[in-house]
Amino acid sequence: MPEGVQLWNFRPYETIAVQRISGALGAEISGIDLTKPLTDALYAEIYQAFLENQVIFFRDQHMTPEQFLAFARRWGGIHLHPYMKGLDEIPEILELIKTETDTYAFGSSWHSDQMFAPKPAKCTMLLGREIPPAGGDTMFANMYLAYESLSPGMRATLDRLKALNSGDKKRGGGTKNRAERYSGAQGMKLKDPGNIQTDSVHPLVRTHADTGRKGLYLGSHTQHLDGFTPEESEPILSFLRAHCRRPEFTCRFRWAPGSLAIWDNRCAQHYAINDYAGYRRRMHRITIKGEDAPF
Repeated sequence: MPEGVQLWNFRPYETIAVQRISGALGAEISGIDLTKPLTDALYAEIYQAFLENQVIFFRDQHMTPEQFLAFARRWGGIHLHPYMKGLDEIPEILELIKTETDTYAFGSSWHSDQMFAPKPAKCTMLLGREIPPAGGDTMFANMYLAYESLSPGMRATLDRLKALNSGDKKRGGGTKNRAERYSGAQGMKLKDPGNIQTDSVHPLVRTHADTGRKGLYLGSHTQHLDGFTPEESEPILSFLRAHCRRPEFTCRFRWAPGSLAIWDNRCAQHYAINDYAGYRRRMHRITIKGEDAPF
């Protein structure tokens, strides 16, 4: 195990109720009002549930933007999105809006947030504000299980590999880069490009800083294996992408106004389902800074 890795000491919960929503990952937490300040003991239990379940959900948390930001600051420094502007009054909060006429949905590919950054995001918090009557669910996949289900030979091979991750490549054979995709969504407020670092190399297998467990680390940002050509990389990456999405590694969350999801980008992928054409969806998002590479 790499030097400095902490194995988390899980204990029985005393102040919150934790209910798994699938066999793979994901749990709903009840018995708590996040509009109120958290004690250290309560935050510790929430964080433990986060580590145990990779993604946690809360219902009926009708926080003001100021309360949402205060809650998020307990988790670490705020990771500001390199391409998008936050709210004018609270720039740490991104407002993600898909209107009744929009066709593009933010996050509608399997990915882990900010993989292209030299210091990728630790976790992401998404708070439902306006939700369509049906559709707009988010899916999550457990990258621990995806890695651990591979053969010993494949794990040993992947342990040695790294991959190039990009934040501004054209995806899936499309013709639009990130800025062009975002500019087609009415709710997006884009930053000036500036000197954004859009490419970073990270291990294909990541060791979690808190749990010490290994998980696959790839997503839609992943372009090719480091030191390999795209053609050489594609058979391996195509297999891994399909493997990660197996139903037995996933859960699915149905949103409602006031629902909050917090997911661990270090060991989970997510996918925003774009199946609510003709309806409006508005979400508030805060992302927490991650630890320094390497992992």
